[in-house]
Amino acid sequence: MTQLGFIGRFHKTESPTGRFNAIQEELFFRESAHCDLHEWLVDRRKTGHRRIAENLRSSLWCLLRSGSQALIPIAKHIPAPVWTVGSMLLSIAFYSSRFGWELSTGFMLLLLIHECGHLLAARYQGARTSVPIFIPYIGAIIDMQKPRNAWEGAVIGISGPIIGSLGAFTCLAFHRLTGSFYFAELALLGFFLNLFNLIPLGFLDGGHIAATLSRWLWIPGYLLMGAFAWYTHAPVPILALIVMLPMVISLFRAKSAKRQSPDYDRVSLKRRITMGILYVALISILAASMCWVWCNDIAPGLHSGKRLLPTGPKSNITTAVKKF
Repeated sequence: MTQLGFIGRFHKTESPTGRFNAIQEELFFRESAHCDLHEWLVDRRKTGHRRIAENLRSSLWCLLRSGSQALIPIAKHIPAPVWTVGSMLLSIAFYSSRFGWELSTGFMLLLLIHECGHLLAARYQGARTSVPIFIPYIGAIIDMQKPRNAWEGAVIGISGPIIGSLGAFTCLAFHRLTGSFYFAELALLGFFLNLFNLIPLGFLDGGHIAATLSRWLWIPGYLLMGAFAWYTHAPVPILALIVMLPMVISLFRAKSAKRQSPDYDRVSLKRRITMGILYVALISILAASMCWVWCNDIAPGLHSGKRLLPTGPKSNITTAVKKF
C-alpha cells in the first residue's frame, strides 16, 4: 500500500520540487513506521517476562482459590479451634516420623507461640483474623485483614518474632534450671525459627518489616534465601524462592507501584527509625543467642553422645534445622 501511494503521488507531481517533496514525505513515513515497529518489538520482549511472572502468580492464586472455595462449605461447620489443634496434631505426626514426637511437639508449641504474637498484634490493631492453621514443612498461615498501612503490617510482622523469642528464652531458662538437653535443643530451634522469619522477603515477617524501610531489601533477602536453600536443600526455602519470585520481579516494574495505594507506604521518619532499630536489635539478639546456645550447650552435648532424635549417623539438631 505504501509503494502504491508513493507511485501515485510521484506521477501526479509535475515539478521536480514537488517530486522531491513527495520522496521526502515517503521516506519520513517509512522511517517512522520502522521506528514504531522496532519499539513495539522491544516492548513485546520486555513484557514477555512480566507476563510469565503474572501468569505464574495468577495460576497459583487460582489454584489456591479454587481449593479454598471447595472446602468453604465443609469448613463452615468445623469450629475454629479444631482447625488449629487438628493441624498441629497432623504436623506433629509428620515431623515425628523423622525427629521423634518430643522434639516435634516442642517445635509446634514454639511455632504456636510465634503465631500468637501475630494474633495479639493484629487484634490490637483492630484487624480481623482467623485462627492459625499449621501446614507440615511450610509453617502456619493466618487469614488476616489487610493492614491499613505499612506501619501496621510491620508491627504485626515483628510481634511474632518478639513473642516467639520469649518462648525460646523460656526454653533456655528451663535448660539452665533442669539441665535437660531437650530444652537446649528447643531453645536453638526457637531462635532459628524466629531468625528465619526475619529474612526481609515477601510474605515473611521480615518482608513486612522491610516495607517500612525499603522494599529493595527484598533483593538481598532473596539472595540469602537462595543461599540457605542451596546449603540445606530444605523444602521451605525452596518453596519460598518459587512463590516470592514474582514479588521480587515486581520491584522492577513501574506499574506495580501504581497498584498500591500511595498512602500505604507512607511512614514517618520517626517510625522508620524505630522499626529499623527494633529490627536490627532483634536480629542481633537472636543470632547471638543461637551461636551462644550452640557453642555452650548443643555442641558439648553432641560431643558427649547426647541425642534427642532417633538413633542414626545424622540424628542430631543440625539435621532437624536442615529438614525443618
